[in-house]
Amino acid sequence: SNSMEEAFAGADIVYPKSWAPYKVMETRTELLRKQDHAGLDELEKHCLAQNANFTGWECTEELMKTTCEGKALYMHCLPADISSVSCEQGEVEASVFDRYRTPTYIQAGYKPFIIAAMIFAGKFENPAALLQDLAQRNLKRVGI
Repeated sequence: SNSMEEAFAGADIVYPKSWAPYKVMETRTELLRKQDHAGLDELEKHCLAQNANFTGWECTEELMKTTCEGKALYMHCLPADISSVSCEQGEVEASVFDRYRTPTYIQAGYKPFIIAAMIFAGKFENPAALLQDLAQRNLKRVGI
């Protein structure tokens, strides 16, 4: 949804995260490869101007009250822009972030494993079969 209010209404879990459009990431990558610092500066100005249109997109206590019984789980992939903590106007109120700090940090701990799984899934034609084969061989795991 393009509406924070609509997305929060009755939700069990909210994951409000601002992202730059994919096209911006493509342009940024191209400018970095060309080492076009002036182009990067212009892109940054454009993005900041665009972001100014969405400063109201903040996960607030009021929005959280509209979720399922007012008890939705707040999640974030981190780092989060926390209003009046890491920046003046962020994407989440400090009180909301603080209340969900532990589950958010636990979730963040899974990130390296998810990235590794995505790399594994993209590298092999049939990753499920490969994992099944490894499990059936019952090899001793080697750790650090």
